Amino acid sequence: MLSAGNLAPYVGFTEEEVQKLAEEYHQDFNEVKRWYDGYLLKDYQVYNPRAVVSVMLRGEFKSYWSETASYDAIVPLINMNYDGLKTAIIEMLSGAEVKVNTATFKNDTVNIKNKDDVLTYMIHLGYLGYNENKKTAFVPNEEIRQELTVAVESKLR
Repeated sequence: MLSAGNLAPYVGFTEEEVQKLAEEYHQDFNEVKRWYDGYLLKDYQVYNPRAVVSVMLRGEFKSYWSETASYDAIVPLINMNYDGLKTAIIEMLSGAEVKVNTATFKNDTVNIKNKDDVLTYMIHLGYLGYNENKKTAFVPNEEIRQELTVAVESKLR
């Protein structure tokens, strides 16, 4: 998500809510944070609700993204490797932030034409975090790092 405005604390679980859930479900909060944190919206650290609920109920730290339809949508886009997209993703997997022009994306997957469009789409889907001040994309957490690693490696085969 690029900007949640005043809705930021309602888009997902806040850090305070996740701390309470981790305590209630006997999970290590720091491990939950490492795996599922990374989305800074306005002044709130926001966690993906699906992943948090899954780890609390299953007690298993793993990626839950590959169980969603959006994963199947991004793999072909990564494999197209627009304008060095794969290189940018590998840089982000190494901890870097990559500049992205989000203004070109038309919120239409049929007309994706360049690396910035793909990165913006991935931000909208939650596969990348976005620093609104620096206009950069980044890999937000371990869950996404694992999914993107698999997606990039599928291109290498």
